[in-house]
Amino acid sequence: MGFIVWVIVTLEHPSFLSSTYGRFLLRLTALEDPVYLYADVGTLAGRADVPRSFIARELIAYNILARYTSRCSIDTGRRSPQVVVKEILSCVETAENKSSTKA
Repeated sequence: MGFIVWVIVTLEHPSFLSSTYGRFLLRLTALEDPVYLYADVGTLAGRADVPRSFIARELIAYNILARYTSRCSIDTGRRSPQVVVKEILSCVETAENKSSTKA
């Protein structure tokens, strides 16, 4: 998902998802069933050395893509690392249980 967001935001090419490459990468992303870790713009700006406006555009792209590709979303900005790890493990465990009951 990171490369897709990079192309959309850095190259200012939102129509990338309509291209053959964009659709292909989006399908690959969905197959991975990622866990989306996010934080608010202020927290992310404090963690990175890029302009806040760039982070805001990235966050918008990530939020939209995660809505369609991620198994769950976890806010890392307002929780301790220990709580985030527990939530990630819970999300992965829940997804595994669902897939094993389908099989």
